[in-house]
Amino acid sequence: MAIENKCIIKRFLILCEGIDTQNFLIEYLNSDVLKKYDSRFSNDIQILNFGGINDLDNFILNLKNIEHFDEVNRLLIVRDAETYVQKSISMIQKSLEKAELPVPNGCHQWSEENEDIKTAFTLMPSCNAEPVSGALENLCWKIIKNDLNGKIRNDVQKFVDYMDNTYNSIKPHEHKSKLHTYFSVNLRYISHKIGEAAKAGAFDWTSPELNALKELIEDGWV
Repeated sequence: MAIENKCIIKRFLILCEGIDTQNFLIEYLNSDVLKKYDSRFSNDIQILNFGGINDLDNFILNLKNIEHFDEVNRLLIVRDAETYVQKSISMIQKSLEKAELPVPNGCHQWSEENEDIKTAFTLMPSCNAEPVSGALENLCWKIIKNDLNGKIRNDVQKFVDYMDNTYNSIKPHEHKSKLHTYFSVNLRYISHKIGEAAKAGAFDWTSPELNALKELIEDGWV
């Protein structure tokens, strides 16, 4: 994937899968919660969208040719685990290897010390050292804000289950169906994409579900 109109302006890069994840992370790192906690989250990190899961190889290779890449000292990759977690891990490790960058031994850990750059990767939805299958939508579903103790989500789940049992067409994309059905029955989020919903206040940035991601980024500064 070509990198158009991109320039490197930070020494800490996050490469993420797709515009939804990019906008989600931008809103999270610039949230009042993290600004108060540590201003580096909003000031010292640049987030780039590498496209789809098969685009990472070329994206990193192209990225290395952009001016100022030699000044980058931290590179974190964030993508969906999808169905097969180990396959997702292997794909990322191979992409880093092809680009002749340090390869972490596993998910959610930084590579060994290197004089130029350290790398890490983590998989949504868990964003921790024990990745599970799923995607950004699964994480968003867990951190929805102001849901009356989960009442709306419970009703949405019943609706999605009914539609699947009746029409047998929901299961492959249940995570997307649930989240966007929730958006559609909330006036503030109707027709919103994930990034737009994040900006509109749909998610709880204090959720424990995000702690591991925050800690991984912090570890990168050590």
